[in-house]
Amino acid sequence: MSSIGRIVRKNHSALFWCTRHYPKAKREAVYTLYALVKHFDDLSSSSLPEKDKADILAAWQREIANIYDRKVPETDIGRRIYKNCMRFKLPRACMETMLSGFAMDCPKPLFRPSLHEFEEYCRGVSETPSYLILKVIAEFDEETTAELGRLIGRAVEITNILKNIKEDILGGHVYIPEEFLAAAEIEQGLAAKDILTHKNLYVARRKFAETARSSFAEAYRLLEENHNRNSKPVVYMLNLYHAYFELMDKRGWEIISPKPELKFKDRCRLVMKALLNRGGVRRAGVSPRRHRLREPRLSAEEPAPRIRPFWDRRSRVL
Repeated sequence: MSSIGRIVRKNHSALFWCTRHYPKAKREAVYTLYALVKHFDDLSSSSLPEKDKADILAAWQREIANIYDRKVPETDIGRRIYKNCMRFKLPRACMETMLSGFAMDCPKPLFRPSLHEFEEYCRGVSETPSYLILKVIAEFDEETTAELGRLIGRAVEITNILKNIKEDILGGHVYIPEEFLAAAEIEQGLAAKDILTHKNLYVARRKFAETARSSFAEAYRLLEENHNRNSKPVVYMLNLYHAYFELMDKRGWEIISPKPELKFKDRCRLVMKALLNRGGVRRAGVSPRRHRLREPRLSAEEPAPRIRPFWDRRSRVL
């Protein structure tokens, strides 16, 4: 197993197992994109000095330029990105958009952005990576790939923001757009910890959640119309985050701690539902109907067959 594969298996085991049936080249491309996004996400939330964060981002700008100018990348992950960008024709503009998105939250944390700024941020850190992964694995047409990347990326990002809101705000990151905070009468000039304890924060979260709800609905509709065998991991990821969203929605948006968690058996159920589903897309939490097969009745004269136990290797019926 490659080092990138071990990173994905450790941090996102469900994604690892859900993509095991793909050819090695596609798996490595997905793992590399995930590792890159994880690297930037960890950088933005790390305790490194701002100057060090800025230097790392500048180094990555040079690395992306090297990749697309056909120069030798300086890092191992850069060489992997180079190989996959060339193999799957991943656009340079997408990689630059992704880097620009993370730069909005690093070295200085994003704090009460406008709705326009949030859309730009979301486009870079979530919508573009989703589009690139879909481009590698799902085999949709270009228009469908772009629209699904936008919808899934937005739904996933907002769900993550709502799920991790306590630790994000304590770290100085307030991702909920200013328009939603103002509508909830959360005054400007408040410190991050005061926003966290504000009595109307749940109102802003609830209004913000409606954006994710509509994105989930549109993404499910589009996946249903374009479902194919290569989109099963996409269905799983959408179901996973929709399950988190439903947990928060059911318990109420005023509750911010503890974070919603899915049990291991529930995550396994979502994986199996996505992998074994042959008839389209089903949302998380919706089980297919089960039809019981009735056994034929025996006549009074016909004795019931005797069945051997399962460990007996001889014929089951005596």
